[in-house]
Amino acid sequence: MDLALDITSSCRVRVLLVPVSPIKKSTFWRHVELVKKFNLVRLGDVTPDLHKAKFSSQVFQEGQMHFQFVTKYNRDHCHLEDFQPHRRIFGVIGIMDCQEWKNRDLGEGYKKFVDMLSEYPTAIATRCFAFDPTENQPDDTKGLIMIPNVGNMSFYMSTMICDFASEILDQFATIAERIESLKVLESPIAVGSVPRNFEQNNGNRMIQPQPSTSSPYQNNRNSHSGPQPTSSISSTFLKRASSTASNNRKSFNVTNSPPTPKPSISRSTTFTGTSLSANNDTGRTIQRTPGRIKKLLADFYLLAGRLPDAISHYNEAIEIAQALNDYLWLASAKEGLACTMILMAYLHIDVGHIVSRQTVVSEEDSTSDSEPTPKNESKNKESTTIVVEITEMYEMLLQTYAKVNTTTSIPLPKLVYVEACLKIARFLTAVFLNGEWNDTILTNIVQQASLDINKDRTKKRKGRFVTMTDLVRCKGSDIPRFSIAKWITRVWTVSLDDMIIIDQINIMTQMSSILSTIGYHRKSGWIMYETLNRMVPLLIQGRATMASSVSNKKDTGKGDDGILEVLKKICEVYGIGESNVQDGGALQIMQNKFDDQQEKTITGQFGKSTQVGFGWAELQIDILRECIVISEAIQDHASMLYYTTVLLKNLYQHISKDEQIRLASSIQRIVNISKRTGKIDKNINYWGFNIVKSIEPIPPISRKAIYQHPLLNTKALDTSKEGRANSGDPFIYNPFAKKKNDKPQINLIKDEICEFKVILTNPFGFDLELSNVVLSTSGVEFSSVPTAATIPANDTLVLRLMGTPLEIGPLVIKGCIIKITGFAEQEFLNEKPKIQKVAQQKNTKEVAQQANESRRFKFSGLQALYRSYSELDKLTTEAESTDTVQQETLNVIEDQPLLKIKSTSLLHGAVMLFEGEMTHIRINVENIGNIPVDFITLSFTDSTTAYPKPINPELPTEEQYEIELYTKGTPVFSWEGSKNDGKQIGKRINLPPGEHTEIIVNIHGKQGCTGGAIHIDYGYSDRAIQGQSEKKTHNDNELPTTLYTRQLYLPIMITVYQNLEPINWDVLYLRDNMSVSESRIDKAIEVISKLDIQSIRATEQPVEELLMITQQSTDNNDKNPYCLLILDVRNTWTTPFDVEFIIDNCKDENESMDNNILRSVLTIQPALTKRVVLPLKKLFLTSEERLQPIPSFEPNKQFVVSQAPKMEPEQERARLQMFWYREQLLSRIKATWQCRTSERRGVINLRSSLRLTGQQLNILKMQDIEFIVDMHNGGVKTIGHRQFECNVNSFVHMNVTIVNRQVRPVKLILRVQSVQSYNNGAKEYDLNEKLLMQGVPQLVLPEIPSNGEFTHVIPLCFLSRGNFEFLYQLEDVHTRETYYDHDWAFVNVLDL
Repeated sequence: MDLALDITSSCRVRVLLVPVSPIKKSTFWRHVELVKKFNLVRLGDVTPDLHKAKFSSQVFQEGQMHFQFVTKYNRDHCHLEDFQPHRRIFGVIGIMDCQEWKNRDLGEGYKKFVDMLSEYPTAIATRCFAFDPTENQPDDTKGLIMIPNVGNMSFYMSTMICDFASEILDQFATIAERIESLKVLESPIAVGSVPRNFEQNNGNRMIQPQPSTSSPYQNNRNSHSGPQPTSSISSTFLKRASSTASNNRKSFNVTNSPPTPKPSISRSTTFTGTSLSANNDTGRTIQRTPGRIKKLLADFYLLAGRLPDAISHYNEAIEIAQALNDYLWLASAKEGLACTMILMAYLHIDVGHIVSRQTVVSEEDSTSDSEPTPKNESKNKESTTIVVEITEMYEMLLQTYAKVNTTTSIPLPKLVYVEACLKIARFLTAVFLNGEWNDTILTNIVQQASLDINKDRTKKRKGRFVTMTDLVRCKGSDIPRFSIAKWITRVWTVSLDDMIIIDQINIMTQMSSILSTIGYHRKSGWIMYETLNRMVPLLIQGRATMASSVSNKKDTGKGDDGILEVLKKICEVYGIGESNVQDGGALQIMQNKFDDQQEKTITGQFGKSTQVGFGWAELQIDILRECIVISEAIQDHASMLYYTTVLLKNLYQHISKDEQIRLASSIQRIVNISKRTGKIDKNINYWGFNIVKSIEPIPPISRKAIYQHPLLNTKALDTSKEGRANSGDPFIYNPFAKKKNDKPQINLIKDEICEFKVILTNPFGFDLELSNVVLSTSGVEFSSVPTAATIPANDTLVLRLMGTPLEIGPLVIKGCIIKITGFAEQEFLNEKPKIQKVAQQKNTKEVAQQANESRRFKFSGLQALYRSYSELDKLTTEAESTDTVQQETLNVIEDQPLLKIKSTSLLHGAVMLFEGEMTHIRINVENIGNIPVDFITLSFTDSTTAYPKPINPELPTEEQYEIELYTKGTPVFSWEGSKNDGKQIGKRINLPPGEHTEIIVNIHGKQGCTGGAIHIDYGYSDRAIQGQSEKKTHNDNELPTTLYTRQLYLPIMITVYQNLEPINWDVLYLRDNMSVSESRIDKAIEVISKLDIQSIRATEQPVEELLMITQQSTDNNDKNPYCLLILDVRNTWTTPFDVEFIIDNCKDENESMDNNILRSVLTIQPALTKRVVLPLKKLFLTSEERLQPIPSFEPNKQFVVSQAPKMEPEQERARLQMFWYREQLLSRIKATWQCRTSERRGVINLRSSLRLTGQQLNILKMQDIEFIVDMHNGGVKTIGHRQFECNVNSFVHMNVTIVNRQVRPVKLILRVQSVQSYNNGAKEYDLNEKLLMQGVPQLVLPEIPSNGEFTHVIPLCFLSRGNFEFLYQLEDVHTRETYYDHDWAFVNVLDL
């Protein structure tokens, strides 16, 4: 059974997870990992039981229940389960796989689970989870919980575990009642132990309690010799109290119901009465029982998460136990109190009232039975940290454990004492490695990760040992290493040899692990050595058992990797590790095909050793002998060969001649056995070929990639401008220009792992096994990560080697240091393929001799493993020719910041928008690096820009403009730093390490956009700016310092729907045919001004009010300045939308906007189309405005000569005029929408549906040549817009004024035609007898200057009454262009 080694083990409710066959092993472990995720249950989430309020979860809702889900359980420590309840299995959860029960009844599986429960009598709560059920499997089995793999599975599992916790709390109440009813509560007795008093009183009558099935002690028990042990207390207060499982089992077999839970055998060694101890012990036990009950109740409160109640009961138990000298239960209560204090600190609950209790029994009085006298010591001391307080408590409780044998005949359970030592040692080790006491280490301790918190640091080590550099980082904890080792050493105060052999191995393994973690490698190695001595008998016995079983022969070699790793670790500690020895002789013995020359070549190459040897030779010999024995016990011939070879090749000077001969014979025997079994290829050889073909750095992943940007100062800007001016190339892209052969520069980053692509080649016909491959570098310090590989025969292998540069500066990649299996480690240089010169033997010998001389320097302890090779590298470099090797040099830059996207406001990384809608994305970015971030900028890409519409250069310019506007002029994303402030694009922030900030990005609904990405570039610019200032101070000729940035990438899936579609645009001419009072116009303006989409009152458009406003005349009552825009808006969605149109009729910026801004609000129901009428003042653009070229969104667009026919100038002018009037129209009208149900808002895109015709343009714009018609004299009355009334036979004057708005003077021909209209629609054009008109109907007007006007007066006399119409037109004398007027003059002639 696993040991309880964590300081918080007392708070964990142990639950056993058992498979219900049939179930696959992988499936079972997958579900086990799922269940283990819910090992923490908050009491506030547990449903309380109103009938059993003793352990109610609502009393302390901040509390937490900690579950320990295990998959194996034995009864080795069953005698301690009543003493320490956390060792007991309180619950059993069965795991079924419904996929294996597709054609079978699930009830049978549940019956199997119920039958298994008889093996766990202490379980008080059971569940059976059936995972991945199919649709055809009914959920009708009572007690079986189906867990479907759909929906929110985490929420469902959390609910199940909370219900499971609720049942356990209910049963805790029943158990507590039984505990409180106990009259006598004995201390635990280990298996095979007998109280001393009973031995003395009963002579040789020894009681042999029933051992557990996994115990190595299998002595025969005589049931009639000596008194019998009483029934287990667990049968009265720790048996399964819930009857749910029993009731479920009865439903399957009514006649043969399963047996009730048997009394736990863990208390088969509990003795009561005078048969076990003296009479005085019996009375003392009865006196101590109340305190022990308090301690047990406190344990259950701790398991239940009720920390305040646990503290209260622990304090009461400690007071009673102190008064009665009940040292075993006193120390155990203090252990529980220490665990409770840590949990209170974890929950950030005030624990100021909890003080460590001082020992009240002196050493002199420890053997006395009288009650100790409490010391009246002053407690006005400064408050200590929880680490010091816990340490002091464990110091006292271990002293208390040591006094157990002085006041009772029941011996101290050795396992309890050993576990207490290991608990405090592991606790202090965790704090020591963390460097300080903080919330991080507290969380790791509570979550059982106390010895794993330093993984990141251990990855950066050069080797497998903790160096002094690593230990310096842990000084902040104020915990000396020797104090941790002292707690480990106290384990030896008890005799471990009397314990179960498995417990001995587990305990010594933990001791070795802790000592190795704090840097006591030799002590750790010695304990590992003692552990292996205890493992050898078990290994030999296990191998013999497996050899006798035919079915298990295939599994003989399984499980030996861990033993071999222990052997390697011991050898490394004592200076005979793989990096410090040579084993090349092993393969030479195995091969018999070497000639003398080949042997000399291999010897010459492998004779150059660059490793450092250290250690005590006699001790190394003993270690290697033990390794050979263990390797033989596990029948690992490769290890036998290796350790035998190492012993012979490296320590032959310290062993006798006879032993050398025996070792040589052993090597021959091992090689022959290996050849027969085929475990080693007998054709392996190595001739010194350079297997490294090339080494190239691999660019980092996009999230860690570095982008280099120069900091542009004045000098750099001038240099850049001069370079562009001197280029002389008119082409943006010139395919004939000389290509720059610049490779993308790869910069390595300090303290960050980098990867290299290494190509290894094997010219031989057999596989080369590389047991260790690392990079060989020079320059700055570099920590390589070793790897292993196998190169196939006659093939090449691509490896990814990793390492971490530890300094900034140039890093030279020399090659690889490779250890081929069976050979010594050797350096292979990265050479050019055309240069393969072999170094002269003389130089090789000189280098080896100088390297051997350099070993004479003294290094203390294990620091010899990490000595500097700078001198050795220098000697090797001088010995080799400088022109034979080309080495790659990389630049290592300063450590850079690293951000990650912590969270976003998106759901599943997708967003749905309506066209024109804008929404916000909140991106929470966290600085997970060690460098602050002070500069951040965002760039965006979307599907419309990444895959833009192809632009045909032959398309008209206005169509190209529309495509470019859609692609680049309509952004999908924007943020506050999108605009350039003239100096730098981006935003200055202050984001220290560990902090996070929020970025708000706007997303616009763009039709046709299906996705996009947000690129977040960030860097630390203050350091670069500071470096630039320093360079400027020292040398102005140097290049500017560069800024390095990194980039985060956030892909977003975008779906844009069109909710409103504008269609059927039209422009209508508006006549002024009615007179309206000013009051009505003011009222209409007031109604229009109160319209607001936020507070819409009517669903229909106020057409009457809008038309009313158009009747107000502003140009001498001659012509209406408004025209009507008509369009249909169709609702293509399923919800109604409110639409608001805003018409800007201001001619210039100085004009008042009060009466010139018109609004129109209406509601469009789903699937309906509504017509919108918008009055707009006619537009006018000057000749310069309407003839300017069409812009482009591509400033660097390459000019391409069009192959289409050249357009006539008039057509070009008409096209430009159409384009700019359309742009002017779109700038005057804005349309927005909102959905009141979803509170969404957006803009309607009017551009895509607006296509103007020539006729519409003539109505929309103010004419270049405009007519103004008026009549006076002869009693003429104006009754409307160009509507007059006069008497018959009276002389009147018609004034026709021509206004020239062109930029040039014009000479025009005026034509006037009079017509009489009748009521039946007939018209008469011959009016010689009805109308007298002075002059000719067609005449040439004088030249009208630019922006000037001319008035022509026509005298008239009507001879008959009726309705007369006057039509008129102008024709340019030079261009023959004709100008018409939409409004005619109407004259109603009446009788006198």
